[in-house]
Amino acid sequence: MREFLIVGLGNPGPEYQLTRHNAGFLVLDHLARHYQVRFRTHGKYSSTVVTAKGYRLYLVKPLTYMNRSGEAVQIFLTKYHFPLDRVIIISDDLALPFGRIRLKPGGSSGGHKGLASIIGVTGPDLPRLRVGIGVPADQSAIVDFVLERFTAAEQKALPEIAQWAAQAVISWFEEGIEKTMSKYNGPVPIA
Repeated sequence: MREFLIVGLGNPGPEYQLTRHNAGFLVLDHLARHYQVRFRTHGKYSSTVVTAKGYRLYLVKPLTYMNRSGEAVQIFLTKYHFPLDRVIIISDDLALPFGRIRLKPGGSSGGHKGLASIIGVTGPDLPRLRVGIGVPADQSAIVDFVLERFTAAEQKALPEIAQWAAQAVISWFEEGIEKTMSKYNGPVPIA
């Protein structure tokens, strides 16, 4: 049975639900509902395991707050010894317009502190799925922007975005990164 680690980034606690920085958590929540599983807390992370179609998927939410996400990922990688090509990180991305996703096989953090923390543990050769949250009108207000809740209009589109991103994750482990990038990178088809 092939095993994969799927890490969604966000900040713990109800005050951060539906904030832009929690896009990774939103996608993992969608996957958990799809597979009908629940997360359990284990110290610095919350996780659940899915077994389906000959795969075992470990869904992990770091509970260390965004800037220290690498601590939780390191604990999990040490415990389970995942090869990095079987690990994917899901995060928000200011550089992508709202309603777009982008899968990449690796690279820099792009200024994302949660990704930077993880790259500090793993190195840059780690697949990541970025979920576009848009750019604030005032570039000096980035911290406030990522910690704000999505607007009411954006919240209406979130279920479709989370579903599309979750489908991209499933495609990644079933079909590989190249095919998934060509199929899913770009705007989310919103009805």
